[in-house]
Amino acid sequence: MAQLILFDRERVGHWVARRVNQTGSWGDFNAFGVEMNGELVAGVVIHNINGANAFCHIAITKPCKAMFQLFYTVCDYCFRQLELKRITGLVPTDEPETIRFDMKLGFKPEFIMKDAAPGADMCVLVMRHDECRWLPKE
Repeated sequence: MAQLILFDRERVGHWVARRVNQTGSWGDFNAFGVEMNGELVAGVVIHNINGANAFCHIAITKPCKAMFQLFYTVCDYCFRQLELKRITGLVPTDEPETIRFDMKLGFKPEFIMKDAAPGADMCVLVMRHDECRWLPKE
């Protein structure tokens, strides 16, 4: 059975960092995850929060139904608790399956940063509060 992890940000943050090739510190961040049988299978890190925007990094190794609760929790945190206007994802353009997945979550391409990833460009994706489908309309 899958379980949402809310209060183990260091463990989840480290797990996500390994999977998204984050070599530096997240700085001030929060992290949410999903655990199955004691093993993390999904995680989301939210960092660089500035009052209007935050960066979002997602890693998943075993999709499960708990992903819906994970994304609801992340969106609730970002848009209701922090009252952000948007969350931003950065994905190298040589990872088209990741870009497609993020777009299925509701992120939209905003622009391409030339030469911003090792060996590739970087796609900047955004999810706006007023377009977020993970939260019930207020």
